[in-house]
Amino acid sequence: MAIGVRHQEGQREAVLEFPPATQPPRFNAPQLKPQQIDTKLVARAIGSAVAAGWEPLSRGKTVVIVVDETGG
Repeated sequence: MAIGVRHQEGQREAVLEFPPATQPPRFNAPQLKPQQIDTKLVARAIGSAVAAGWEPLSRGKTVVIVVDETGG
């Protein structure tokens, strides 16, 4: 699963990539809705992206940050 994030006032995006699920993917499965995604997990992943060097208020290319299943 990957989630694209951008600061409300920023210009630079980050794509947060999570590892694949342990179960095999289901083809033609519906996509997750925003309310199905744990906001605490996304918040930890954004914190990890900032710690890894993502500067959301700077200009530049989109960065891809790979995080673990806990968002770290």
